[in-house]
Amino acid sequence: MSYSHQKGFSWLGIFFFLAVFVALVLVLLPLGFHRGHCGDRRKALANTKSIAAALMSFKQEMGAYPCDRTRKILEEKEINYLPEGDSSNAYFAQLLAAYAIDSETAFFAPGGVVGAKEGDNIMGSADKILERGENGFAYIMASDGKPLTDTSADTPLILAPVIDQRGGAEPRFDPEPYDGKFVCGLADGSARAGEIDEDGHAISKGRESYFQTGSDSLFGNETPIVKYPLGLQ
Repeated sequence: MSYSHQKGFSWLGIFFFLAVFVALVLVLLPLGFHRGHCGDRRKALANTKSIAAALMSFKQEMGAYPCDRTRKILEEKEINYLPEGDSSNAYFAQLLAAYAIDSETAFFAPGGVVGAKEGDNIMGSADKILERGENGFAYIMASDGKPLTDTSADTPLILAPVIDQRGGAEPRFDPEPYDGKFVCGLADGSARAGEIDEDGHAISKGRESYFQTGSDSLFGNETPIVKYPLGLQ
């Protein structure tokens, strides 16, 4: 075999190897990306369930879900490190202050809030307990700082990953972090994943809107008010 023939053969081999390599990358890269989203969703679901269970425990102990009234009760017990404002961070901080849940890390929602991070469990002051980025979940209340009371097992209390819609009719969800799905924690302490439509709204089978009021509402006779986590764009 001549030198030129050997050289041509080696170049063909290299090109063939590169073509196969590129094809494998194109096939496997989306699979890895999908697995990453599924892993984030599983972690978010696990944290959602932990928070839902904490909300049940808090309600049993305090007589209501976190709200303005329960904040006053905690402050009367000389718990003076609750953050100000009406973000979900401020309301969820009550769960930590009342020991309904013992770690800030449960409020981490992978891929949601900008600058999201697992909590450092430094909770001795209002500026440190569930600070910006340590909570990725929205919290659903009634109006005027009151808790939901007309609930059933299927009533959602916590949601992720939301897009801040304080000026809109209902929240939208970011389809990217959990592969076109959202996660929610329910009043019975369970957690589940739901579908998002092309406009970023949660889908609820048999209902015009996930957040509809009136007949067949998930929220009974109450109007759901969504409190958003700090750090949303």
